[in-house]
Amino acid sequence: MRLVVDEGGVVSEQPVDHLSGSNLEAGGSFNQRLPIPQGGPSPIIPSVITPPPVVPLPDPSYGGGSGDLTIAIKNKYGEPLSISFGCNEGAPGFVGNPQPTGIVDSASYSVPSGWAGRISIGKDHHSDNSKIEGSYYGPGKGDIDVSYVDGYSVPITCSIDGTAVTGCNIELFDQECAFPDILTGNGNVCQNSQRINDMGPASQFFSPCAGAAYTFPKDDGANIGEQPGSLMECCIGRDCPAPQKQRAQKREQSFQGFHHPIHPKANSPSLLPRSHQLRTKLGLRGGVHVHKHLAERLT
Repeated sequence: MRLVVDEGGVVSEQPVDHLSGSNLEAGGSFNQRLPIPQGGPSPIIPSVITPPPVVPLPDPSYGGGSGDLTIAIKNKYGEPLSISFGCNEGAPGFVGNPQPTGIVDSASYSVPSGWAGRISIGKDHHSDNSKIEGSYYGPGKGDIDVSYVDGYSVPITCSIDGTAVTGCNIELFDQECAFPDILTGNGNVCQNSQRINDMGPASQFFSPCAGAAYTFPKDDGANIGEQPGSLMECCIGRDCPAPQKQRAQKREQSFQGFHHPIHPKANSPSLLPRSHQLRTKLGLRGGVHVHKHLAERLT
């Protein structure tokens, strides 16, 4: 068909046997050059809209493979908790694309090779909850740890072959979350003031878990030092197994004799950890943290 404008300016379609080169643009699209009578109205020509390219979405139906890492989580906290998931940009997601949910007793989640991200756990969904985080590139090629760098909500430890290798089972809320740390999340989260101080040291609230779980961005003692095979078993609660690095620092009963300047059961200031005395003297302050320690280990 072709468009023809008559002397009155009316546009109509007429069949054609062929299109001449003057009426056909390179690539084969009609250029719509029409004769328009002098003084007549311009013809109305329909617009041609090119649809946007179709971008494939992640496939939530992926059922996993033999080389995936399973992160099994046991809830020994004594009450139902909230759990949510996050992945680094460009990394594949969790198998089955799980959504934020609750955990009452236990749950398992799998990640494929190339995964890098985190699982956040707390009484409510909050960005500063305690986290299981890391990266995985196949059996024997991964790095999983427990992080309180953003903040603390619940104690978490993780084990390989029945041996706890990262995390801290101390209930940090046995003491008060106070300045420079910030109590947030309806009183269920202690936001970590050291999130922007790469070399720390850990604040008074987080210091009992320093070197066992990440308490500041380069608290690399919390790094597992071992590579997960196909299973990482993590546990939430004070009754979970404690890693050797935590026990070695004799922190199972870490709050006996500790002093906090605002805590009602304060003891002698001389019993303060040296790291806290130094922080108080220097007047260190906190701020917003991005997971530098995780990002650097992935590059």
